[in-house]
Amino acid sequence: MMRITIDGRSVAMRTKRFVKPEDWSQDKLSALGKSSSALSLNLYLDALRAKAYNKYTELLTINDEVFPELLRDAILGINSAAPKMLMEIWKEHNVSLKQLIEQGKSYSNWLKYETCKKYFQEFLKSEYKISDISVKTLTRDQVLKFEFYLLTTKKCNFNTTKKYLQFFKKVVMISFKNGWLKTNPFADISLTLKETDRPYLNQSEIDSIINKEFQNERLSFVKDMFLFSCYTGLAYIDIYKLKKSEIEVNPNGIYWIRTRRQKTGVKAHIPLLEFPSEILKKYTTLIDLKGDDRVFNLISNQKVNAYLKEIGDLCGIEKNLTFHIARHTFATTVTMMNGVPMESVSKMLGHKDLRSTQHYARIVDEKVGNDMIELANKMLKLRMGV
Repeated sequence: MMRITIDGRSVAMRTKRFVKPEDWSQDKLSALGKSSSALSLNLYLDALRAKAYNKYTELLTINDEVFPELLRDAILGINSAAPKMLMEIWKEHNVSLKQLIEQGKSYSNWLKYETCKKYFQEFLKSEYKISDISVKTLTRDQVLKFEFYLLTTKKCNFNTTKKYLQFFKKVVMISFKNGWLKTNPFADISLTLKETDRPYLNQSEIDSIINKEFQNERLSFVKDMFLFSCYTGLAYIDIYKLKKSEIEVNPNGIYWIRTRRQKTGVKAHIPLLEFPSEILKKYTTLIDLKGDDRVFNLISNQKVNAYLKEIGDLCGIEKNLTFHIARHTFATTVTMMNGVPMESVSKMLGHKDLRSTQHYARIVDEKVGNDMIELANKMLKLRMGV
């Protein structure tokens, strides 16, 4: 047996060698005599001792402390002694995340983690000529260099860069919480996003799309899906996965969509106006569908946005038309600009709290102006005693 003792803490391991008790010197810790078997055993034990000291020195270069169990595993070639590598941890995280798609996690979220992982690997190769890094060696300076890389080489804007750093931090914190990383390199790095305007269409722009006829069936379909989102507030993924079981018809014949948002898991309850109801009837016959059947055969988000760019150009809309603009349009032009209370809008959008909805209220300058005019009229009537 071989005993490893470090700072009074011991662990034993088998050497897988045997000797008769009478042929062993406990004082010299070696076999007695000069027989070939004794010489062979002593050479092996000397080599094992040397290996133990070498492994101990190696482990000290990558660990703050070396415990007997860690050294034993290193001698035996067990992976627990190897340093934890960041890209391997990231890969495991993303694999687990992918398995949870449609179980509280979204495909788009997984894709963002994959993209961030790819960018960090490219950063490592560009900055350090390596493809992976031990989590133990990760520093605040490397985080800041990665941030600079995203802003410059990858041309990411401020908020996109901060979001990628949030994904990066999530993976790094796995190492920190497991004790593989002693200090948090994100401890004093701000990941706060800047408040930005959320683009939306005004009523004249919506009308220009409604009134534009397309001979191309695919353009016409994408147009209708975009308008369906404008009048329901559903994001692309929520329309893509919309099932028959999530659509109800009340006694008055009004369709209701009762779904759970893919992004947040929050329920959204949306009564359909006449216009989106007509779009729904145009592309599906609900009675022919089973409960789990998808309502729309929607193509990929990337292709949808490519068609929307063409639609925007043909309709003379200067804004960069993307599917998500439809959700902003619902929150602003379709609802708030028409006096729908913010609490109702929040419920239809499936927001977790009212603060998310308030972002839309702040960007509707016309709504603010109208509110102030209405307030001024009320004050004038009070002064006049009306």
